[in-house]
Amino acid sequence: MNRMRQLREERKITQEDLAFELDVSQQRISKIERNLTPMNENLIAKSARFFGVTADYLLGLSDIKLEFEQEEVAPGSLSQIRVQEMLHLLSRLDSEGQEMVLDVGKRIASYIDSSDRSSGY
Repeated sequence: MNRMRQLREERKITQEDLAFELDVSQQRISKIERNLTPMNENLIAKSARFFGVTADYLLGLSDIKLEFEQEEVAPGSLSQIRVQEMLHLLSRLDSEGQEMVLDVGKRIASYIDSSDRSSGY
């Protein structure tokens, strides 16, 4: 199934409503969902933002959806773009590579936690 259609149906919105949100015609949405016409860069960006997914997911190039809200990224922490970039890079690795990266991340976090405790923070 076309990802745009899948995402639209998950949100329970009509083609007309989506067309309004993306500032295109309902006919264009229909053609995109039936794979009769491609999306241009601007529409890909608008659609990805609207659905809260990456362009790669929207285009079927990745199965990592990255559906999270702006407020889930705490102030002063990694930006949403950095989180998406890291997850995109992680998705390109095989499962062994992903496990290695997660292990390194856990070790770094553990080291930082123990350094904070020993310095009184």
